[in-house]
Amino acid sequence: MPHVVIVLAKCCYEKGAFGIRFEEMERGIWAGTWAFAVKESYARKEKYDKNTIHGTIAFIPEYPGCPYCKAKGIFLCGMCNKVSCYDGESDTVICPHCNAKLRLQDKIKHLNAGGDR
Repeated sequence: MPHVVIVLAKCCYEKGAFGIRFEEMERGIWAGTWAFAVKESYARKEKYDKNTIHGTIAFIPEYPGCPYCKAKGIFLCGMCNKVSCYDGESDTVICPHCNAKLRLQDKIKHLNAGGDR
């Protein structure tokens, strides 16, 4: 049985919440495989924000991207520690969670996540 978690994220453009399904492919190697729109109240109820995953974060080629804007990347805000979609083009972003303006620098090494049942 694969180890699977859901990470709660928010679209930078539409501000809609979505879940990203990550599967641990090998110990410490997590691959984003799917994304789906979700209400934040439902995500909190399902505890999508209660665990943390550590290791290498990647996406399979078939990953559909953000369900709102189709961006296939993500960033982790250094101010609020929340995840948002990323278009892969700009080195400066504005976090849709806390409105912080950030210069992207490092690869993500951990994400807050919740287990998928």
